[in-house]
Amino acid sequence: MDDYQYVRCLFCKTGKEEMVVRAVEEKNWGHALFPKRAKRVRVNGQWQQVLTPLLPGYVFVYFSADSVLYEAFSDLQYVIRVLRYDADEEADVLLGRDREFADWIWRQNGEIGIMKAVQVGDKVEIIDTAFQKLRGTITKMDKRRKTVRVELNTEGAIKGIWLAYDIVSPV
Repeated sequence: MDDYQYVRCLFCKTGKEEMVVRAVEEKNWGHALFPKRAKRVRVNGQWQQVLTPLLPGYVFVYFSADSVLYEAFSDLQYVIRVLRYDADEEADVLLGRDREFADWIWRQNGEIGIMKAVQVGDKVEIIDTAFQKLRGTITKMDKRRKTVRVELNTEGAIKGIWLAYDIVSPV
């Protein structure tokens, strides 16, 4: 993670994430991305893999200098607000588990592929090494769409996500 020192999370209008990413990069305020997940959809009777937003409405901005003020990000078109930990403080950069999650997104280049999973009775165990680092619990499974709801063991702003999976072998 030598490429950046701080991470901010921008909450923007859903569907406008790519425009916010472009605006941040055009202004040279850092590297911006919005995480995407692989999702299976049926097209003409065939399953195809497409990328959809992992966290609709959220854009992560990775930057090295604290020269871009909070207000500048807030003034970008389609940005609703910059996530903060406390309204009274200037805590507008990600910390703790939120920062770990943002670092993991960075290492994946913003694209989360199909997760490998094993079905254990009514439970599913994720065995993908990148995801294990996040430490989550699968709370729901949609077998028709081949997705699982993962509740992250975190005190941060991001609590749960839907991910695609592959059943590799029952235990």
